[in-house]
Amino acid sequence: MKRHFFALAASAALTGLTALPSMAQNFIISSSLPQAHLWTGGHMEDFMKILGESSQGAITFTPFIAGELTGVGRELDALQGGSVQIAAPLLAPYHEGAFPLSDVTQLPTYGTDSPMVTRAFQKLLDSDEVVKDGKTFYQYEIEPKGIRAWAIGATSAYSLSTAGKPLREPADFQGMPLRAGSAIHTLFLNETKSTPVTMPASNVYEALSRGTVNGLVLAVSDWPAYSLEPLIKDTITDVAIGHWQSYLAISNDAWSQLDEAGQKAFDAAAREAAANNAKVWDGRLETVQKDSVEKHGGKFTPVGELSAEMQKFIADSGANTWKVWIEKLEGQGHPAKATATLYAKIIQSEGGRLPEGVAEYLGL
Repeated sequence: MKRHFFALAASAALTGLTALPSMAQNFIISSSLPQAHLWTGGHMEDFMKILGESSQGAITFTPFIAGELTGVGRELDALQGGSVQIAAPLLAPYHEGAFPLSDVTQLPTYGTDSPMVTRAFQKLLDSDEVVKDGKTFYQYEIEPKGIRAWAIGATSAYSLSTAGKPLREPADFQGMPLRAGSAIHTLFLNETKSTPVTMPASNVYEALSRGTVNGLVLAVSDWPAYSLEPLIKDTITDVAIGHWQSYLAISNDAWSQLDEAGQKAFDAAAREAAANNAKVWDGRLETVQKDSVEKHGGKFTPVGELSAEMQKFIADSGANTWKVWIEKLEGQGHPAKATATLYAKIIQSEGGRLPEGVAEYLGL
C-alpha cells in the first residue's frame, strides 16, 4: 500500500536507528499565515529545526511566510504547480471542495483538547480502515492531490463567546448575529436559530466593536492574534464547537527527491512537530483565559453549570450538526458517515465524548 513510513519512521526515531539522508536537499517551505500565528512561528519553525537537526544539516529550507509566495487557500495550487515544495500549513478548510472530509475535526465534541485531536487526526490519516471503494481516508482525501500530508497541531477547542449579551438560555440564541469561521460552524449556528455571519477572524475585532456581531465561534487561544481579549466578556467552556485542523504537506515531486532515510526523518519530524505544537496551543489557552479574567473581567462558564434546558439545547444542536454535515456530503457522493464514524471511534478511544445521540446515529 502506497503510504507514509508511519509506524516504521516513528519506531526508528525512538530507537535511534534512522540512517542519515545520503545527499543534501533544500526545500522551499511556505506559510500563508504571519509569524505570530502558532502554525507559523510555532509548528513550521519547530518542524524545520527538528528535521534540520535529525538530518545533521542534510535537509535545509528556504522559508516564506505571511503569503509571500502563496495566499490562504492557494497552498494546494502552489504545491501542484511547483512554486512551493512544502506547505506549512496547507489550510484544507479554505480549499473549497478539495478536501471535503477534512472538516471532520470541526464537528462538536466534549472533553477534547488539542493534543487529543492532533493524535486522533493523525490516527485517521494512518488508518487502514476502508471508507469507500476500497480506499482509506488517506487514499480518498490526500493521495489524488499529488501530495503527502500529516496532521499539524490542532487548535484548542472552538468556543461560543459573546461581547454583549451572554448566552444563558436557548432563547438567547434566537436571531443573535454570531461570527462563523467555517461551513460546519455555520451549520451549528443554524441549528441554534442564531444568525451566522461568515467572516475571517481578522475582521472580527471591528465587527464586535461596531455591534455587527454580538459574538463568535473561535478558539480562545486565537484571541491574542486578533486583539480580542478586551472585547469578549463571556465564554461557554467544556464543549468544543470542533477543533480546526490542517496539514503539513509536501508535493510528490519534492518527496521523491528524498532517499528512504530522508523520508523517514521527514515523517518523524512531522509527527514530533505536531505533538509539540498541540501542547503550545493548549498552553496558550490557559494563559489567555487567565489574562482575560484578571485584566479584562472576562467570564468563562462551564457548560455543565448552565441550566439543564440549555445543556440539552447545545447538545442537540451539536448532534444535529453531525447529522446535517454527514447527510450533505453523502448526498454529494463522499463517504462522510464512514469517515465520521471512524473519527468518532478514535476520539472516544482518546477520552473525548460525543454529543448525545451521535453514537446512536453512527451505530456505535
